[in-house]
Amino acid sequence: MIKFLVSRRILVFLAFVFGYLSFFYTENIFAKTISEVECKGTEEKLVYNCIITLTDQKTQKKILGANFTVGADMPSMPGAHNIRPVMANSIGLGIYSAILKLDMYGEWVLKMDFTKPKRNRIIKKLIFGGKNNENSHDYIGNIGIKKKKEMECHHNHIKEHKH
Repeated sequence: MIKFLVSRRILVFLAFVFGYLSFFYTENIFAKTISEVECKGTEEKLVYNCIITLTDQKTQKKILGANFTVGADMPSMPGAHNIRPVMANSIGLGIYSAILKLDMYGEWVLKMDFTKPKRNRIIKKLIFGGKNNENSHDYIGNIGIKKKKEMECHHNHIKEHKH
């Protein structure tokens, strides 16, 4: 009976230690990556040089030595305008570049697929087009929200749309 109680205590202790260590280990594995993407038009129509800055959300340090591809797809026409992924090149200090050749202007979803430092996928929505062949920054973060002033409406919907 005593051997059973001792072995049970050891098992409980080992389970606690394993759970504690795995919590901190998985916290590092699933740390979030912050990416900032800025694409500028080149002299060639519909060709963009995208500069991507990668930062570890927890430590705020730039991510060096990342290995990833950048692809693009139009969400309004899935599969119709799917740009083959290109390898991102390190410029240094956590900054990477990729040249994208798009089919047309409009809203595009950039897909960054990482193999190093860990497998990950980051999605960004950008709107390409307008003056000087540049992308507009009418989005916030990853979710494609229009700027507040563009969302404002200058008339009263309640008065105009009575049911």
